[in-house]
Amino acid sequence: MRGHPARLALQALALAGVAGLLVLLVWKLTHDPGGGVAAELSQGKRPAAPDFTLPRLDGRGSVDLASIKKPRVVDFFASWCYTCPHESKRLEKYSREYGRRIAFIGVNTLDAGADAKKYVRRYRLTYTIVREHGRKVLNAWGGLPIPRIFFIDRSGKVIGEMQAEQDLPRFLKKLAVDA
Repeated sequence: MRGHPARLALQALALAGVAGLLVLLVWKLTHDPGGGVAAELSQGKRPAAPDFTLPRLDGRGSVDLASIKKPRVVDFFASWCYTCPHESKRLEKYSREYGRRIAFIGVNTLDAGADAKKYVRRYRLTYTIVREHGRKVLNAWGGLPIPRIFFIDRSGKVIGEMQAEQDLPRFLKKLAVDA
């Protein structure tokens, strides 16, 4: 019985170590250091928007980002994302106000197609939704976490990423002037 408390202490220490590693893994997966567009923006640059051609979620063709000749808002989201519904509802509201001057594109990523379609129906999203299989496009823009919302001017330069609530209306007003 003498070694029992020491053994329990070692087991608790080992369990704490495993839990710590698990926390680090989850943090790494959800806070992907990424790079890409997000990193360039954080360095004060205004990079060209990486082009993508992705299929529409509704199956009606595809969308080529570079072929859109007006300012654009690109939102990376997934049905399992806790904060994505809040941003999707805001984007829907603003797309009704600015939709003639600004293109709104939702990029569903890291998601099952059926879940994505249910999400779009549930939140009554009417702006353009495309679907990425894999993470190549998301990673070019900066990776996780999502939602990630970027603002692209008429010339194709990324002028910002939403970091705070007030960024959305602020960037939309700036893009609307550029329209």
